[in-house]
Amino acid sequence: MDTVRLIALALATISSGLIAGLFYGYHVAMVTSLRAVDDRTYVTVNQKINIHILNGGFFLPYLGSALFSALAAVLLLGGDRGSVLLPTILAFVLNVAAILVTGGGNMPLNRELDKSHLDQATRTRERFEKPWNKFNAMRSWLHSLGFICMCWALVAWGAL
Repeated sequence: MDTVRLIALALATISSGLIAGLFYGYHVAMVTSLRAVDDRTYVTVNQKINIHILNGGFFLPYLGSALFSALAAVLLLGGDRGSVLLPTILAFVLNVAAILVTGGGNMPLNRELDKSHLDQATRTRERFEKPWNKFNAMRSWLHSLGFICMCWALVAWGAL
């Protein structure tokens, strides 16, 4: 059973780290790069990203961050490794919070952006850019903290 628990902890850590890295990398590279482009390019690029990010390479770590941390927490319940359970539960809560930020903040804005026409690019960007970046920063921090908690759990386990 310890091997299964450790695998669940490792999968939760890896998926949390991957999704935190994706959102952080986007925040420090893409957001700063897109500031320098014109409104039509900004809208077009974001519409393309919205289409192409929806794939297994995104969904596995995105959903896996919460699912694997939940699985690890369930497997740890009633075991003799209580010091691992707290950071695992915290990671689950943080990852779910980040998913809720995405679902309640970023995704509605993405849908509005996707419906917009390029002849309204300036207006679209004005309504989209600042709130979307704020939500992206929030989910970046939440997933990053979730990843840190999963690293803490692995240290408490004795795996690191």
